[in-house]
Amino acid sequence: QRRLRDVSVPTIHNLDIPDDQRSENLPEFCIDAGSAGNIARFINHSCEPNLFVQCVLSSHNDIKLATVVLFAADNIPPLQELTYDYGYALDSVYGPDGRILQMPCYCGAAYCRKRLF
Repeated sequence: QRRLRDVSVPTIHNLDIPDDQRSENLPEFCIDAGSAGNIARFINHSCEPNLFVQCVLSSHNDIKLATVVLFAADNIPPLQELTYDYGYALDSVYGPDGRILQMPCYCGAAYCRKRLF
């Protein structure tokens, strides 16, 4: 809860979003690799990624305990940068003042959306 107050992520538990601006379509939880995480936290975003994210359940059926796994979307040539789509919906991230935040995308893909969120 404390970490969610410190960051602006698209989640219904985010206290930065005024009640009248919250959407029922937002996820109930998020994975925040800002201070700790595995090697995936160093993989860059692309609007045309060569990896995709999948939540995998192993010995249980609780989605909140799923392992997040990156899979190759196609054969990846040696020395090509690994990328995945961070999955933000446009206009889904709010600042502490309740205003929509925007972050430009510099991935360079042919069909770049020009914004991460």
